[in-house]
Amino acid sequence: MIPNAADDPFGAMNAMAAVGTVQRAPEIVIVNDGKPVENIGQKSAFATFASIGLPAIFALVIGILLGKILLASDTSGTNADQAKELLGAKDKPQTVSGLKQSLSSIDTLLDETKTKNQFRPDKKFDNELKTLAAKLEVKERAVLSRAKTFNDELAGHTLQFYAGVAEVKALIDTHIKAASADNNALTKSKEKMDAAALKDTENAPLAQSGQLRWAVLIQAPTDQDKTAEFGAKLVELGGVYCGTADKPTAKCPEGESPTAVAYRAEVGAPILTKGDIASPTSDAVPAKKIVQLLSGGVRDTLIKGAEGVASEVYYQKRLRNLYELLRGKAGADGKASGGLIDIGNDLERKMTLEINR
Repeated sequence: MIPNAADDPFGAMNAMAAVGTVQRAPEIVIVNDGKPVENIGQKSAFATFASIGLPAIFALVIGILLGKILLASDTSGTNADQAKELLGAKDKPQTVSGLKQSLSSIDTLLDETKTKNQFRPDKKFDNELKTLAAKLEVKERAVLSRAKTFNDELAGHTLQFYAGVAEVKALIDTHIKAASADNNALTKSKEKMDAAALKDTENAPLAQSGQLRWAVLIQAPTDQDKTAEFGAKLVELGGVYCGTADKPTAKCPEGESPTAVAYRAEVGAPILTKGDIASPTSDAVPAKKIVQLLSGGVRDTLIKGAEGVASEVYYQKRLRNLYELLRGKAGADGKASGGLIDIGNDLERKMTLEINR
């Protein structure tokens, strides 16, 4: 039985949403069909949205209708006391000011991780984000009971802001759950990338620049070796040669620069062959020079594996969506605007005007 909306609006909304047919959980089938990593998870993602999208939209529509019913039930105009109570202070998490403070903290955290590592997976960041998201819990009934005393414009802005807060909370909850589910793949992916990087104990000069232990050796026939193949060969790097030393070391003595780098082209062979790192002085690369591998999706897929890369791509995409929701989309001038933080600032200004009338 569906409760009376006038007596119990949220009970009615929940009961009406529950009328929908329960959907079978989507099956996730992993098939190695040779498609690029970008296609991984598309089918399962579509199935997931199909299973939860309609009930969520249905509940949202019911919620909007109930909100309008509640707002229409009182035409007494703006209540300054209610506006003042809802505006509140920064130390009260349920208020506009308190929620704005929490959103600002989340935005700062996102901005820091964007600057630091371009939204790459970070368990510490996820834990901090989860803690901040807990402050976005909203008591809908309390908000509606106050908003229904406002005029139509202020009530609309209030509901828009609180709906945005609920969306941010939902996005963060979804991200945390997805990141937790992908934790195994992300952990293995990170371990593989860490293992692929040169260490200070192996080659200090290249390790400081974040160079991987693999590079490309350019080959071409020369006057000295006319039978050499033309092309590029993947090689594994080792230490550096210093002065006239016949063995590589991790780094040269103070004040001495490396004269060559050690590499090997075959697995199992000692990493002793001398080679030179190509210098970016021209667009031509001489033969027998070693070129470092630049960062890129294909390179990372080879190192981390397709599953790890796919998990990382979706991890970054979720955080970018959250970042854009808070800040808005960038305009022609490159500045973002129209996000939830701007909406909150506008609502705070409107509430302050109503309170001071």
